[in-house]
Amino acid sequence: MKKLLNKLKFYNPLSLFWAYILVILMIVAPWFLKSGHLFFTDMVWGTNIPLNWISSGFLLNLIIKGFSFVFSFAILEKIFIAAVLFLILFGGRVLVKAILEYRDTDQGEKAPIAVLSFPSRGSIFILSLFALFNPFVYDRALYGQFGILAAYGCLLFVLAYLLEASRTFNFKLLWRAALFTAIALLFSIHFIFLLVPFYLLFLISVFFRRQEIKAAGQTKKFWLALLFSFFIVLIVNANWLIALALKASPLANFVDQGITAQDLAAFQTAGKTPGETLSNVLLMSGFWGKDQYRYLDLTTTPGWQRSFIFLAPLIIYGVFISFRRRSKKEKIFSVGLILIFIAAVVLAFGVKVPLVRGLNLFLYDHLPFYKGLREPQKWVAVIIPIYLYYLTIGAAKLRQAKIASANRAVAGVILAAVIIMAAPSLLWGFNRQVIPTPYPADWYETDQFLINRAAQSYGCNDRILFLPWHLYMHFNWVGKIVANPAPHFFTCQILSGTNMEWGGIYDNSQSADGQIIAAWLADQGRSGAPLLAGSPVRYIILAKEVDFASYLWLNTRPYLQLIKETPTLLVYEIE
Repeated sequence: MKKLLNKLKFYNPLSLFWAYILVILMIVAPWFLKSGHLFFTDMVWGTNIPLNWISSGFLLNLIIKGFSFVFSFAILEKIFIAAVLFLILFGGRVLVKAILEYRDTDQGEKAPIAVLSFPSRGSIFILSLFALFNPFVYDRALYGQFGILAAYGCLLFVLAYLLEASRTFNFKLLWRAALFTAIALLFSIHFIFLLVPFYLLFLISVFFRRQEIKAAGQTKKFWLALLFSFFIVLIVNANWLIALALKASPLANFVDQGITAQDLAAFQTAGKTPGETLSNVLLMSGFWGKDQYRYLDLTTTPGWQRSFIFLAPLIIYGVFISFRRRSKKEKIFSVGLILIFIAAVVLAFGVKVPLVRGLNLFLYDHLPFYKGLREPQKWVAVIIPIYLYYLTIGAAKLRQAKIASANRAVAGVILAAVIIMAAPSLLWGFNRQVIPTPYPADWYETDQFLINRAAQSYGCNDRILFLPWHLYMHFNWVGKIVANPAPHFFTCQILSGTNMEWGGIYDNSQSADGQIIAAWLADQGRSGAPLLAGSPVRYIILAKEVDFASYLWLNTRPYLQLIKETPTLLVYEIE
C-alpha cells in the first residue's frame, strides 16, 4: 500500500515533482512552439552528427544518433538542452535533500536538520532553484557550453551521494557517485579536477570515522565499493582513454602544445581589477565569454547582485550553524568544505590576480593536463554547491523561527523570487535571446546535390572544404556569430575552420589539415589544389557570408570549376 501511495504521489499533477518539470518548461517551452535549430556561439546542431570513437563525446553522440531515427535533430537539440537544465535542477534537489538528512549522530538526534514533511518538500524545491538560477549557469548556457553545464549537474549528484554515503555507511551509493562522475567526464574531461576535492573530503571523513565503519562491519564493503566505482569510471570512459593511451587522440597534443600562455590570458576570469575579479567569482560570475557581447550580460544589468546580497546572510548564518553545537563529523566536513571553497576561489582567479598567479602557473606547468583547464572560472562550479550547502542549513534553521513558521507560504515565495532574481533571463527561451532558426532551403538542396554526385563517383569518402575559413562566423540567416554549423549539417565529411581568432590567438587546434589549408589560403591557391594526408578534398563550398568576397579568387584557378550557385552558397569542384 505504501508503494502504491508513493506512485500515486509521483503521478499526481499536484505533486512537487512536476514543479521541477514546470520550471524547465518555463525556460524551453518557446523553442518547441517554433520549428528550427538553436544556434549558440559554442554549440550548433544540424541534420548530421559526426561519430568519432576517440572523442569523449562519442557515447553521447551515438545515443543521439540512435534517437534521430525517431525524432528530428532539431527536436533532439531542444530535448537535450531541457535535459541538461533538468539535470542541474534535480541535482540541486538531490543535494538539498542529502544536506537536510545529514544527521547529528553525536547529539543522539533521530531526525535530520529539518523533518521532510510536505512543507519541507516545498523548501527543497525552492532551494534547488539556486543550483539553476545563477550567473554561472546563465553565462555558460547563453554561450552554448551545455557540456560544461551537464558536468556541473553531475557534480551536484556526486556531492549528494558522497554526503549520503558518509552519513549512512551505505557505500553502494558510491556506485551512483561513480556513474555521475563518469558521465561528467564524458561531457567535460577537466571536471576531474573539480570533482577530486569532494572525493578527498569524503575519504578524509571516512578516515576519521573508520572505527564506526569497522564496528558496523562495513570496512570490506567500503573498499569493494571504492574499487568497483573506479572501474565504472574507467569503463564508461574507455573509448577516449584507450585512444589517449594509444596516442591516437589529439587531446594530449592539444593540451601540451596547443595551449600556451596566450590562452591563459585570453580565457582569464573577467574583471578589470583584482577586486572586481574577486567580486565576480564570489557572485558566481566572471565568465570570459560575456565580454564578447553575444548575449545580454547580467553584470551590465543594474542591481544584478541584489539576489546574492539577500542570500548572503542566510549562507553566512548556515556557516555559523554548521559549527554551533554540531557533531564532530559535521564540523570536520564543514571545515573541509570551507577549505575547498577557499581553494576554488583562489584557483578561479587563474593568472588574473598577482597574489596567486604564481600558484596557478605552477599548476599549469607541473600538474598533468591541468593546463587544459584554461578557463579558471570553471571553478565556480565548485563554489555553487558549497553555497547551496550552507544556504540550505541556514534556511532550514530559519524556517523553525516563529515568524517564518507562521508564514511559510509567503516566506517560500519570497525566497524563490530572490533566487530566480539572480538570473531571471533564463526564463522563456533565455528571454527570447535564442530563437529557433531553420537552415536555408539551399543548404538542403546543396547537400542533396553533393550526395547525388558522390553516388556517381567516389561516394562520401572525399572531403569537402567549407569556406570562409573561420571557426566562428556571422551567418545572415542566423543573425549572429555562431560556431560554423557546416560539419553538423552536410552528409559528406566537411573540413572547416579551426581558427578561433580570439584574444590574440589565431588557431591553437594543432590540426595538421588546418595548417595546410591555412597555408593554401595564404597563397590563394596559386600552387595548386590543397594536398592533405588521407582523404583528398574534392569539392569546396563557399558560403556568401562575412568576408567571402576575399575568397573569390577561387573563380580564377584553372583546377577549380564552379558547378553550382545558390542564394547563399557557391560550390566548386576540384578537377
